[in-house]
Amino acid sequence: MISQVRSALQAYGDDGKIDQWDRVTGGSINHTFYAKTSERDYFVKYNPSAGHEFFQAEVNGLTLLGENGVPVPKPLYHHDGGVGNNVLLLEWIPPFVSGEADKELGSVVANMHTHYSKKAGLEHNNFIGELPQTNERNDWVQFYRDQRIGFLQSLAEEKGVLTKERNRLLTKLRDNLHSILNHTPKNSLLHGDLWGGNWISSKEGPVLIDPAVYYGDREVDIAFTYLFGGYSEAFYRRYEEEYPLEDGYKDRFPIYQLYYLLVHLVIFGESYGSAVDRILRRYTTAR
Repeated sequence: MISQVRSALQAYGDDGKIDQWDRVTGGSINHTFYAKTSERDYFVKYNPSAGHEFFQAEVNGLTLLGENGVPVPKPLYHHDGGVGNNVLLLEWIPPFVSGEADKELGSVVANMHTHYSKKAGLEHNNFIGELPQTNERNDWVQFYRDQRIGFLQSLAEEKGVLTKERNRLLTKLRDNLHSILNHTPKNSLLHGDLWGGNWISSKEGPVLIDPAVYYGDREVDIAFTYLFGGYSEAFYRRYEEEYPLEDGYKDRFPIYQLYYLLVHLVIFGESYGSAVDRILRRYTTAR
């Protein structure tokens, strides 16, 4: 692996010796490291099983967010060495503890959500964690029905975690999604994977990392923040001050959390099945 990283650094234009090389913990998909040369500091990602498109999708997402004023690590170089030899070099963001970070994060996310597109989706597909994420452009409800719930329904069936009843209820939910949501939001720029581990506090303020970017209902991002413990009250208070959520958002949150629960069901198995089933029963009973 170190040889691939040296090749990436040289291709980027840094011929300096690697003076420091430390593993960075926190992720479960990639091998991640801090690297220091005489030229600069780097955050290094390496994935022995990823193809070219995996890291390229991250570069595309970070670039799109950065172009819209969202603070993210700058992608420096994607070394395409074929499967097992792909390396991503990112700007190193030194961590910094701040008592204001949660409030500032609310502002960052609210501002991100004020960038819009006429259609939901994105010009290219990407990934949510290790799973492919399709982004064919469409109106919001059709997009969420087909590119999110429908696509994961197919993946879950392939993985063998889709019981007959679960499959039936998913199909019923999709067939009735227009009337269930009853919602035509603007298509905001979304981070797409906004759990609590995908932002860091820096000296300059909060920085978003590991995006699964697309355009869609901003409530999807906010709904996911609540799924595994939630953010601080300071975050939600600041977000609501700057970009208040629309009436009825609490009724829509579980439908949007369903996508992420399906992702976890496909990756981790039946331990997430009961949560999926609860949401499906809630929105398909008596329909």
